[in-house]
Amino acid sequence: MSISHPYYRIVRPGVSHEYVLDKRYASDRLQLSRAYLNIEKSLCNIFDFIEPAEENLKTYSFELYSLLLRACTEVEVNFKAILNANGTDIERSTIKDYKKIEKSSKLSEYTIILPNWRTGSKREEKRLTPFIIFTSKKTKQNWYWEYNQVKHNRESNFNYANLGNCINAVAAILVLLYSQFGRYCLTTYGISNLDCGDEDTYDGSLDANTIFEIIPPDKGRWKPDELYSFDFEKIKNEKSPFQKYDYNHLNQGKKGKK
Repeated sequence: MSISHPYYRIVRPGVSHEYVLDKRYASDRLQLSRAYLNIEKSLCNIFDFIEPAEENLKTYSFELYSLLLRACTEVEVNFKAILNANGTDIERSTIKDYKKIEKSSKLSEYTIILPNWRTGSKREEKRLTPFIIFTSKKTKQNWYWEYNQVKHNRESNFNYANLGNCINAVAAILVLLYSQFGRYCLTTYGISNLDCGDEDTYDGSLDANTIFEIIPPDKGRWKPDELYSFDFEKIKNEKSPFQKYDYNHLNQGKKGKK
């Protein structure tokens, strides 16, 4: 049986995305969009001095250090907003808490494309899956772990403030925004939409002012009882047209297996 009311800050296939425009769903969508585009602009400015190329992924600098801290802080802001909206009020959250969102939103299956990329003498697109880290048993040597290392000990880990980690962190924000707001994830002052590539895009392929393209998880990756099935026009006047996803039960399930 499909889902008759949308979860707070969780987009899924099955219906169009207009429900995310309701402020009861999320009141900070425009601010989150502005914050992301400001961070992406900083990345573009860096590309004026460091070519977006495979050979430069390990290039590090103070400018990249600043961008990495900003981008990863914004990743955490989005994570906490999703958890809090669904009743998981965590004052000091960790990566273990953030991994819960993989279950509700399939973050690891999002692909981000950077079309303007160079590998050697070839021009090609760069494909990123920033949250593939959620499916790995390794908890170290990924962009988020390295961000924490350089944040807490810059002198010893300054090389982690590199271009590759910055690109993954910025791409991760975009994934989190799309997983919450779908085609409206980059609205700032008016209505603008995101180009979602050629896959099943949940709600069409549209343009937005961003350097990336995004491919969400294929609709076939969702079970029938995980799909949305509602007419928001019919439920929007209900006292509670949205529901909470129970992230707390994920912890309970793990305890039960021990």
